[in-house]
Amino acid sequence: MRCPRDQSELAARVYEANVEIDECPKCSGCFLDKGELEAIQASMERDHARPTPPAAASTRDPGEPLIDCPKCGARMDRRAYGLGSQTVVDVCPEGCGLWLDGGELEELETFYEKSHAETHIPITWRIWAAVRGSFAKKKA
Repeated sequence: MRCPRDQSELAARVYEANVEIDECPKCSGCFLDKGELEAIQASMERDHARPTPPAAASTRDPGEPLIDCPKCGARMDRRAYGLGSQTVVDVCPEGCGLWLDGGELEELETFYEKSHAETHIPITWRIWAAVRGSFAKKKA
């Protein structure tokens, strides 16, 4: 397969949970087959929730042309991944998988792990903290 950004040959490499991703050696983008991102997120082998220096912050130009799926050649859809992640991904409409530009895989893992950690805090505590925080702001 070829990179949809720069046409370099994608190289297979094992990421987390023995998931083999196809990565571009030039731009660090990667193609994940259907279900691979979910397998990586479920494994949580690396702790992305702790603050670490960003690997390669993804910068997505909104005017950037749509790309073709490296697997089937279909024009990929562009959309934000998940609710509130603010990471824009390219998704194959045929269901082959998704393309992540350099740094986006790490961004999604950080977002997922932070979101997952928040679900362990009871909702009543989160509401109380939000209400208390809003009163604290008014006093200042």
